[in-house]
Amino acid sequence: MKKKFKIILFFGLLILGLVYIFILSGNSLKKHRELNKKMKYIDESIIKAKNQVNNTYTFDELRSDSTLLEKYVREQLNWQKSTEDVYIFVYE
Repeated sequence: MKKKFKIILFFGLLILGLVYIFILSGNSLKKHRELNKKMKYIDESIIKAKNQVNNTYTFDELRSDSTLLEKYVREQLNWQKSTEDVYIFVYE
């Protein structure tokens, strides 16, 4: 009888502890889901912003204007003429 009581007490305390950890505490599963959604939204916003910066020119604009194409290739692909030196500044 004592052994049965100890087992029931153990599982009861285990269930109470898990309920506290996953639902009642400040680091609950709900809070983690909210933070994961915010993080995903921010990551998507960063990707959209990078794509907007990288896609400054449309394909038709680049096809029709050779000076614009040369400017784009120099900026994005770091191409250079054989008679010039190019310095790339990386901001951190």
